[in-house]
Amino acid sequence: MKFTYIYDPLCGWCYGFTPVVQQLQERAGNNMTFDILSGGMITGANRHPWSSMANYIQQAHVNVENMTGVKFGANFLEKLLPSEEMMDSEKPSIALTVFKEYQPENAITFAHDMQVALNYDGLSLNNDSTYRELIKKFSLPEEEFIAKLGEEHYRYETNQEFQLIQNWGITGFPAAILDTGKQLYLCARGYTPLNKLEETIENILKEDNNL
Repeated sequence: MKFTYIYDPLCGWCYGFTPVVQQLQERAGNNMTFDILSGGMITGANRHPWSSMANYIQQAHVNVENMTGVKFGANFLEKLLPSEEMMDSEKPSIALTVFKEYQPENAITFAHDMQVALNYDGLSLNNDSTYRELIKKFSLPEEEFIAKLGEEHYRYETNQEFQLIQNWGITGFPAAILDTGKQLYLCARGYTPLNKLEETIENILKEDNNL
């Protein structure tokens, strides 16, 4: 069985949902493998400054906090959000692609670390310096990792991932797909608490066993 988490590094609801996926991964043990894919929410012509979304996010982040328990930091809300820094999903998505080459088993943890760096610490995910800090705890080769962020091969691979998710018809994040070995099931669309997610997976498996 494989659980595929589809997220975007800039998505506030994904910031709230990643800890749920981490708990599920912990509880599932060896019964399920986990993968994480980047959705490409804001790329190319859709890129815009954080300030253009400031009014919306200032209100919406309260709902995310109340429903999920994550916290948005003052550095994000008061410094990054009003700034002209560009919202761009591509570089953090490439960073995840590169990271998975080294430690796929820790990819969800790394994704969450990027979300905390952005939404709590208010750090830009467009800057190499952010990744230099984040990869320290994983003991990855720093200069090699940073060099790979600029390589066309990883950019292409990441954009292929965006395309795959579009082909699956997934346009909103977070989402999750369960592959039972027989077929693929959408098991989460939007933020889903752990108990609800586990219940959905249980129901899918019952249905799948009857096929």
